[in-house]
Amino acid sequence: MTEGRRTPQSIQRRRALADAAAGWAPDRGDLAYDTERRRPGVVVALPEDTGTTVYHLRPEGGGDGWTAPLIRLKEHPEPTDNDLTLDEAAMPPGGFPADRGGAS
Repeated sequence: MTEGRRTPQSIQRRRALADAAAGWAPDRGDLAYDTERRRPGVVVALPEDTGTTVYHLRPEGGGDGWTAPLIRLKEHPEPTDNDLTLDEAAMPPGGFPADRGGAS
């Protein structure tokens, strides 16, 4: 029996399952960030689609795809309109008025 032996594939599969149970797991169409390649990609196939333990990704605008295990992927933050950060997007146009020190 090989129950006591752990192959790299079984270790990777266990890590992926633990990560999925702990929180985010990408779905088809999600934008995910590959920490090894240091780039985002759109998830086009899940491990269960291909019978493997890796996700298939493609660049957002199209191009050559690549594979990545779940342990290399993290949720990619959604950009706001005009490429502003959330703090900048929440500000009124022209910023906040200066504090004049008086009671309101």
